[in-house]
Amino acid sequence: MRTVLSIVAIFLLTSNFIIHGQQKKINFSSKESKGIKYNKKKLLVLWNKVVFNHESSIMKCDSAIYERSNNSFIAYKNVEINENDSLKIYGDSIHYFGDSQIAYIYGNVSVESNKIKLNTPTLIYDKKTKVAFYKNGATVNDLDKGYKIESQKGTFKTQIQSVFFKENVVLTHKDYQIISDTLIYHTSNQRSDIIGNTEIITNNSTIYSNRGWFDNQNSNAAFKGEVILKSKNQKLFADSIFYNEISGESYAEGNVLIKDDSAKIIIRGNYGTYNEKTDSIKVWENSIFIQQDSSDTINIYADQFIRYQDSLKELIICYNNVVINGNLIDGDCDSIYYNKTDSTLKCIEDPIIWLDENQVTGEKIEFKISDGKIYNMSVTNNSMIITRKDSIHYDQIKGDKINGHFKNNELNILDVNKNGKAIYYSNDEKDSLINEINIISCESMKINIEENKIEKIRFKTKPMGKTLPLDKAKKDFYLDDFKIISKRSYHEKKGVAKGELPKGR
Repeated sequence: MRTVLSIVAIFLLTSNFIIHGQQKKINFSSKESKGIKYNKKKLLVLWNKVVFNHESSIMKCDSAIYERSNNSFIAYKNVEINENDSLKIYGDSIHYFGDSQIAYIYGNVSVESNKIKLNTPTLIYDKKTKVAFYKNGATVNDLDKGYKIESQKGTFKTQIQSVFFKENVVLTHKDYQIISDTLIYHTSNQRSDIIGNTEIITNNSTIYSNRGWFDNQNSNAAFKGEVILKSKNQKLFADSIFYNEISGESYAEGNVLIKDDSAKIIIRGNYGTYNEKTDSIKVWENSIFIQQDSSDTINIYADQFIRYQDSLKELIICYNNVVINGNLIDGDCDSIYYNKTDSTLKCIEDPIIWLDENQVTGEKIEFKISDGKIYNMSVTNNSMIITRKDSIHYDQIKGDKINGHFKNNELNILDVNKNGKAIYYSNDEKDSLINEINIISCESMKINIEENKIEKIRFKTKPMGKTLPLDKAKKDFYLDDFKIISKRSYHEKKGVAKGELPKGR
């Protein structure tokens, strides 16, 4: 009896806060009922198939206490609210106020529509706005697609079938998971709007963002605000990323940066794409490729960079208007093709390479390079290496093909094959001043280099040539196609291509 009086007292205390107006009264029916008085108020206790009708809603329960003057009731056990068969709410008990049309539901609460099911310990339901609120944690299941969303707080707008989730939000699907501060889920189109710090975990990658949306139905998404896409091999940073889960393709805009810590590679640009399935990358506009290692940092500028790999090979292509800047190597060519699998780097179309004091030119230049170390160099067709001796004299080596071998990233041996020619200067042993010029031609020869100086030449066939004292040489000697080419920046080269600067070097 004391328990019943306590429940009645709580009921009367709560009802004192209701503002009365011209509201429609609650209709009810039950198999059994009994009238009682408590604190000078008339109450009606109902049990056995209790049914309430109010504003197109039907509410059922095992038993209830109804106060006509306050147009409210408390219902117990097997509580059910039916909203035109489009929405049903279940719970252990309900406190409903007819004038405000607000229901407080307690214990094992379940909200069910034709698309979702929401479970929570307690719920507030506003019948006027058709909005449900919870703040003690809930789980929402999408009945069509099998999504599960959990959060501490939330708002369910039943008419438009959208749920606003707040605090410790977790959306779980068989293919991905979203962890967020705030998320809005639209059941009509299965789209999730992301607000606040968010982590999206897919089968192949993890995405971090603080704004965006995820279209669950079409498996695509857009993210903004310092976005990070992290895959097995690299991280993609950008202002915005548009992602398609089916194709695995991501399109990035604004301050694009791709970082591969294992390969010590960074690629920057204004725009980029990344395919997580093929592990391929494309970056363009104001783009730069950075290779870092213990001995050198190489910056390669180009119009665009493409990186592709499969089970057999990994390729990096630097495409159009390439400029190389490094501590050990500089370069200028149209494009670079780098096969990381076999460590072959090819400079294509009008290539020029500067290695310390050496200028290397030819129709095609190839390197064997790995982990920041240069092992071999191959220069083919009209190959020439020019080394500055002093301000006016240059050592020159030319042949149809030149193979270079490196030691500690410095030229050590040159093999000149077919139509070999050389002009080089000798120094006086006493004062190290240049005193002789050597002019030699030979079908093939091997040249030893030390500290960028020709130390020894071995001729594989009989050479032809002469040695002249420098003071008796009547002119400066140069091989055909001799030309000293000035280094230029990527922006200077782009300007020439656009006609903004005078052509030539």
